[in-house]
Amino acid sequence: MAQHRIHAGTDIACVGIWDAGLPSAKHPIEGKALEASAVRGEVLVIDTSADGGYILQVHVDEPFVPLPGKRFDTIGNELGLHLGSGTAMAGGCEDFRNPRPRITSAEDRFHVEPSWYRVRVHFNRMEDDPEEEQRAHEEAARALTSEELARYLRLGKALRGGWLIALLSVAALMTSAFLQAGPTLGALGAGMAVAAGWGLLRLKRGDYDALHLRYQRALKAAYPPDIVLELHRAPGPLPGGTVALDGPPAP
Repeated sequence: MAQHRIHAGTDIACVGIWDAGLPSAKHPIEGKALEASAVRGEVLVIDTSADGGYILQVHVDEPFVPLPGKRFDTIGNELGLHLGSGTAMAGGCEDFRNPRPRITSAEDRFHVEPSWYRVRVHFNRMEDDPEEEQRAHEEAARALTSEELARYLRLGKALRGGWLIALLSVAALMTSAFLQAGPTLGALGAGMAVAAGWGLLRLKRGDYDALHLRYQRALKAAYPPDIVLELHRAPGPLPGGTVALDGPPAP
């Protein structure tokens, strides 16, 4: 039993999940060829009807239970998917067996038990909530202690101020050189540059980066998924196929 969360993008209005161990094809697989692969259970195809990014949440051998107040509809029928290598890939279907992947990476892979799987697709039907971003930031802030959050905000403000001073310093030096304004403006620019450098050295950038990484991970996790894939091991082979997010909910 496991959960995986993947930020998937697509430029062909199609995301999915497939066996990452399948050999690369000579050319990208699209259209009828992609549909045929889906029917054979090599890839589960989800027609999103629009390009863009989607948060995919994959539940392996465990049920999906939506959070209170969230509406997810099950789309289409259960479909078969063969993950014989034990390594799955989720993301834009333009990278399915693509010899030159463009939109997926190693972060979009996860391990499963080699098997056939029955897959149910659930789609988040909630309209865009203007308060969702605020709630996500509030949730992300809880990933840091009160002292860490205060330091994170303080370091971020100092970093932005330091870079502003650095930019102004560079502008002053360039203006001095361009206008040949003499040593006064040059000295001012040099002094500002020294001040900016000193400020950045005191910033403890490594501490800020560590806090920023934790905050961003918590922020991503706080947003509800757009699509949930529920995978359960089953004897195969099983018929596969395609689902469309704009289609009717499953009966």
